[in-house]
Amino acid sequence: MGLDPRKRQKKLERRKSRAKAKKKALARRGPDTPAARIQRAATAPILHCCTTDVLWDEGMSNVLVSRRLNNGSVAYAVFLLDIYCLGVKDVVFDVVPQSHYDRQVYDKMFEDYQIVELQPEAMRKLIEGAVDYARDIGLSPHADYRKAKLIFGDIDAESSAEEFVYGKDGQPFFIAGPHDSQTRCNQIIRALASHCGPDGFDYMTALPAMAD
Repeated sequence: MGLDPRKRQKKLERRKSRAKAKKKALARRGPDTPAARIQRAATAPILHCCTTDVLWDEGMSNVLVSRRLNNGSVAYAVFLLDIYCLGVKDVVFDVVPQSHYDRQVYDKMFEDYQIVELQPEAMRKLIEGAVDYARDIGLSPHADYRKAKLIFGDIDAESSAEEFVYGKDGQPFFIAGPHDSQTRCNQIIRALASHCGPDGFDYMTALPAMAD
């Protein structure tokens, strides 16, 4: 025996009502992009906030900040920080299950390095200071920095008493990485020459770089 037409209509209306409510909830929540997920996670408790001892020994290292969400996932951002010159050279961010985060992010980041714990306020001050330093010498942070930094939330960098020094021996020192093309190296060196003068910075590249 078929369903009564009136009951069928009520069932369809209930289904449509649930779908409409879900659509409204998603609209209020905003777009489900990685940046939007990071922004929504920015009020969750801090899970890890750390870097490695290599940062101060060599001028470059990853800085990790992560937050644990109520559903068991982890929101994280890893900033490749160059305190000698480039500021935020690269960045990776996402929201993933904690098992994935533990194996693929945290464990891999520290398998060969000593962990240096940071207070959240000091972490933000360190990263933003490096970005400001790079901008002052004509160099912009990685294009995704604006999105990844949403994970800072309301962390107050100004409340940190830590002091950080940028550059090496009082001036910028650009060290080319294995993935920096000759064109990219030349662009950076030209920017440094323009902002610092020909003798106001140092650099190290695999091939001779042209400043003019």
